[in-house]
Amino acid sequence: MTESETVSPPKGALTIIFFIAMMDLLGFGIIIPLLPLFAKDYHASPVEVGLLFSIYSACQFLASPILGMISDRYGRRPVLVFSQLGSVLGYALLGLVMMLHWNNAAWALLLIYVSRIIDGLSGGNISTAQAYISDVTTAETRAKGMGVLGAAFGVGFALGPAVASLLVGIHPALPGFAAAIFSFSAMTMTWLRLPESRAHKPAVVADWLHPRRFAPVFRHSRLVQLLSIAFISMAAFSMLEAMMALFLSDKHTFSFSDVKVGFYYTYLGFIIVVVQGGLIGRLTKKCGEWPLAISGAIFVAVGMGMLASAAIWPGLLILLLGGAVNAVGRSLQTPTLYALISQNSDPREQGLVFGLNQGLASVARIVGPAIASIVYTLWIGGPFAVAGLIVLIAGFWTIALRTKSDTDEFQLPPDAAAAESV
Repeated sequence: MTESETVSPPKGALTIIFFIAMMDLLGFGIIIPLLPLFAKDYHASPVEVGLLFSIYSACQFLASPILGMISDRYGRRPVLVFSQLGSVLGYALLGLVMMLHWNNAAWALLLIYVSRIIDGLSGGNISTAQAYISDVTTAETRAKGMGVLGAAFGVGFALGPAVASLLVGIHPALPGFAAAIFSFSAMTMTWLRLPESRAHKPAVVADWLHPRRFAPVFRHSRLVQLLSIAFISMAAFSMLEAMMALFLSDKHTFSFSDVKVGFYYTYLGFIIVVVQGGLIGRLTKKCGEWPLAISGAIFVAVGMGMLASAAIWPGLLILLLGGAVNAVGRSLQTPTLYALISQNSDPREQGLVFGLNQGLASVARIVGPAIASIVYTLWIGGPFAVAGLIVLIAGFWTIALRTKSDTDEFQLPPDAAAAESV
């Protein structure tokens, strides 16, 4: 077996990766709703809150493609352990900041930024997990496999904010420490239980860091366009992610407390769990990836529009319905879009492609919050309106690409197609 080939799918691998990702994303789900509010406690402006999300993503952008290539050569398991260790350290530092009393708020805010830098530089969790799933699934079952990761995200997104809501009422430091414990549990489970999915051997550093490694990706127009659609869709989602807590807690909209913000995120997370955990496999089998990627984008655009309208008419029903439509749309679009990216990639370069995809997602998470924070200062509903327009463009782009795909079928190189059949 050569270094480019995948080993036979380990028994129960998807179940194990689900629980690992769920534990990892529980930590993520605990922190994300509260992070803007923590920063606001130390007098951060909306722009500084946006930068808090952007700096994490900037560090992740630098690290993720490299970590993806390392995982192609040395295996998924050690990269996952390293990235999870970074999350443990970052979350623990955040908990420490919130535990201590600070006479100088600027120092506390600076350390919150440092905690996100640490997590970002080691943040190859998702791209490596995506590559792992690509290793242990076939082209036909890949959307369902990506849905497993999406369901783990949904569970983390549902239970994490609920846990955060309970803990923050006791002490604001507890969410950070709890997130660190969950990430440490994921790291331990990865080390002890997760079988390696790659046949690998040592690589020459100069070879896999060379820019020519990316050349095969850019030679495939459809793959480049799919990565671009994923990029702008992620930018739109990150605009919501960065500003939602501030939007919900604003006195001109809903004046939600930290606890209520957490429960709203829990509500969205449960919808994601239902769609990605229970429905995406059946829907993909019945409808195919392309229709779901298109309809998902349209749902997201409609949901964003409803959230923007809640800034004008702050009705709870509009808020709940808009959030639900958005969550359903993202649950349809994301796993099917990633499945299409995988299907249009050389199976020997899954780690590289998903590392690049995660790197592009990190750029989107830099650009999205930065734009959202500026627009938010002009109108609090602006980030959702702009995000809705962006995803609508992504939907029409996907329609155009699908139409072209019907007459221009993607073909893997013969040796790559052989590797896919192993």
